[in-house]
Amino acid sequence: MISLNSIVSIKEALLDTLFPRRCVFCDSSRVELKSFLCYDCFQSIRVISHPFCSQCGLPIPGLALQSDGLCGRCLSSPPPYSRARYGAYYEGPLREALIRFKYYAALNVGITLSDVLIAAFQRHYDSKEFDVIIPVPVHRKRLFRRGFNQAVILATKLASKVTLPVDRRSLIKVKDTPPQARLPRAQRIKNLRNSFGILDPVNVRKKNVLLIDDVATTGSTIAEATKTLLKAGASRVDALVLALRTADFFNPDQPTNEEGDGSWR
Repeated sequence: MISLNSIVSIKEALLDTLFPRRCVFCDSSRVELKSFLCYDCFQSIRVISHPFCSQCGLPIPGLALQSDGLCGRCLSSPPPYSRARYGAYYEGPLREALIRFKYYAALNVGITLSDVLIAAFQRHYDSKEFDVIIPVPVHRKRLFRRGFNQAVILATKLASKVTLPVDRRSLIKVKDTPPQARLPRAQRIKNLRNSFGILDPVNVRKKNVLLIDDVATTGSTIAEATKTLLKAGASRVDALVLALRTADFFNPDQPTNEEGDGSWR
């Protein structure tokens, strides 16, 4: 008698023959992992690890575990969120995959990218700390052009894993800000000021919120969104971002060729 496991194995083997699995990052046929990545792409993902600031989450080489592990910027001018944490460095195949996901609607890539975000959540947070997950919104004009909000997709996949509700309606983008990374810091801050709004403060009042975004350049998007949520009555806001562009944090006045989010100060 054929066991259920044998039937499943036969089915998977048949599907692999008819429809060979390919790496969602590089399209290689050498997929060896359940994440749908080839070995090289899987190994290329560099997660954000210690030492990093206990508040802003920035990796700081040689950061001493003193003053609660805070970096100099957080000691002198802390961001409004309680903690920010990041999944991996924005580089290599992950960077290319994120670009395809975000700007070319490669939604299948979002499944694997969500796994990177979920792993980061499991490293840094506990679902008991939060009441709700809120993805960073995009302006309705950009949503119409793109057809989806990548942060909503990431947040929804995370929520299903950690059994937390997702609120994608309360926090809205009220100002269609231009691409930030090509601008100096002062202009970035000006563009993002008052760019978010709350439809109904009751939905966030006295809630511990986990804010989700896809890429952080110098931190102002999550900072501005946090200010809006706290002003509306949220008890606490923490942030979890899939990928971190460290060059932008340490050189906030240096323009880049990609869309970014500004600086928290």
